[in-house]
Amino acid sequence: MKKNSKHRKNIRRKRVLKFLLLILILTLIYLFAFKTNFFHIDSIKIMGNDKMSYDEILKASTYIKGENIFNISKKKGQNSLEKLPYIKKAEVKRRLPRSIIIQIVEREEVAIIPYIGAFVYIDEEGYILSIDENKGEVELPQIFGIELIDVIPGEKLFSGDGKEAYREFIAFSKEKGLLPLMKYINFSDNNNTMIELIDGIKVAFGPLDNVKYKLSFLSKILEDMDNKEIHAKQILLNKGDNPIVVTDD
Repeated sequence: MKKNSKHRKNIRRKRVLKFLLLILILTLIYLFAFKTNFFHIDSIKIMGNDKMSYDEILKASTYIKGENIFNISKKKGQNSLEKLPYIKKAEVKRRLPRSIIIQIVEREEVAIIPYIGAFVYIDEEGYILSIDENKGEVELPQIFGIELIDVIPGEKLFSGDGKEAYREFIAFSKEKGLLPLMKYINFSDNNNTMIELIDGIKVAFGPLDNVKYKLSFLSKILEDMDNKEIHAKQILLNKGDNPIVVTDD
């Protein structure tokens, strides 16, 4: 009995010692991680940015050099960055012991909308990216016929009833490589969207139904015209199932 009792005491003593040792190790780790400057950030690298500057992104991230790398919140930083109009996605990574990497996916300007003496820049999803008095050097298609109220960068323009068709038109035009060929897009007439291409060809698109099918058809027509060196003035997609190409002749 005495041997068993002594044995149990030894086991309890060892357990207590192991527990105290674990506490000591954890305390030392904590002190090393949070009470020394070994894990203080000295490098913040930003990748994928083109439109936005390093300083703009760094400021929005809320990260600062000298901060403990374990004290930062990756999720908070990502959410803060994704509130910026030009940032579609942000990912933050820790690189121990002292580096932060911010990977950015920017939204791309694909079209502009004239707006009380200025221009509203939008991406393919209809997000408002910026408002500028100048068109800039890059020639983007101008969109008419969309009512603009309370224009705020970062807001989605094509949300709400009846506007999904605009988003589908812009996004699929970009996907098919048609958007760079367009000079003007006029949505004023719900029954007949009008397009003017950069080479002067006018396209009567008709209503915004079967958008993907009609844009695919338009892409094939333009490709065929280019291959056959056909010069056209108009392409009519609003005259039934068969498109009409009006040539210069």
